[in-house]
Amino acid sequence: MIYITGDTHGDFLRFNTSAFPEQRQMTKDDCVIICGDFGGVWRRRANPDENYWLNWLSNEKSFTTLFVDGNHENFARLNSDEFEIVDFCG
Repeated sequence: MIYITGDTHGDFLRFNTSAFPEQRQMTKDDCVIICGDFGGVWRRRANPDENYWLNWLSNEKSFTTLFVDGNHENFARLNSDEFEIVDFCG
């Protein structure tokens, strides 16, 4: 299954189970795509709050989180070697 949303701007509460109960049936084979303005990598440097939400989305949620960057992103960090670029689904 694929779910699509956009413009989270770093506010990921829409992915808690009360707002998004469908995830209870999802696995890592299911994807949530955030289309633009992800906002999870915003500050100049990583910090505990940001790390918490990135870990929550990538390791604690039952689904795979993907995002497409938007015009409100920290491109200096996204384009640095801080984050690994991986081939996804060919």
